Amino acid sequence: MRQSWKRNMTQIPRILTALALILMISCVREAPKTKSQTAQSSPAESVVASPPAAAQEVEASSERPWAILYAFPPEGEQLRKAALVKKDTVWAGRSIVFGSLVQPVVIASSGIGMTNAAATTQHIIDTYHPKAIIFTGICGGVNPQHQIGDIVIPEQWLTHDYGFWGKNGFKTDSIDVGQPGTGEHRHMMDIVVDTQLTRKLAEAGNAIAFRFRTVAGRLPEIYVGGLGVSGNTFIDSKPKREQLFHELQAEIVDMESAAVVQTAHSAGIPVAVVRSCSDLAGGSGSETASRQLEDFFQVTAYNSALVVQQFLEMQQTNK
Repeated sequence: MRQSWKRNMTQIPRILTALALILMISCVREAPKTKSQTAQSSPAESVVASPPAAAQEVEASSERPWAILYAFPPEGEQLRKAALVKKDTVWAGRSIVFGSLVQPVVIASSGIGMTNAAATTQHIIDTYHPKAIIFTGICGGVNPQHQIGDIVIPEQWLTHDYGFWGKNGFKTDSIDVGQPGTGEHRHMMDIVVDTQLTRKLAEAGNAIAFRFRTVAGRLPEIYVGGLGVSGNTFIDSKPKREQLFHELQAEIVDMESAAVVQTAHSAGIPVAVVRSCSDLAGGSGSETASRQLEDFFQVTAYNSALVVQQFLEMQQTNK
């Protein structure tokens, strides 16, 4: 996903580092008790921890929620405003809303980057037990066919910067991915998202396309299928964009989706991704990706969220 709220893209590494530090601090475990502390505790005393308030809310609900994730606040603003909020909490510095958007939903900011996205996704799975996960937001167009504003719903995702450097340069490699319900793992280059969920998102997009906001006077188009790629780098380079397209046949690039898809896959949770091209990853020839992102992130984030809202409304109709 692309970081629209930054005017100076050189700040990305510092911001990612800060987010990582927040995550690390939140995950620090309580230090073991000393002998003196242990002695002060009554051996007959038994304390049963209560489940988190968020988990209690989910248990009280008659239906498991849809989890809607986005990377940073502007991408989720529209969804949050439209939701009927029951609980508004913060985890590791990230906003999480539990409530209703026609359907029971958990709407959460994953944070920017692969580690943040994976950690937040796992937290959402463990705490809210969603029926499925949808990741929404903006991206960089890689396939020259895509123009700024187009909605892309890939069928599979790959981490493009996982691999090794050798004498012939960098080569993307497979990742050990946990397999749901087996306790085993296997090497996978790419992970396929949920086919039915992808199809329904495409149907929702086509049903609502007439309401898309135009970009430079053009109504965005919807593309379904192909490969999306993610990595911990913001791509604003024509040579890199061309490499991702020619070597991996990538459609789009972002900084979170592959991590979310892998985490959901390992947990056995259906997952799909809908992204809107806010820039061309440095491939326009006239403007940088960072400048395009500044110009178009609001309208592209709006259109992506609109698809998700329509999807949820259609699930209510199909009940």
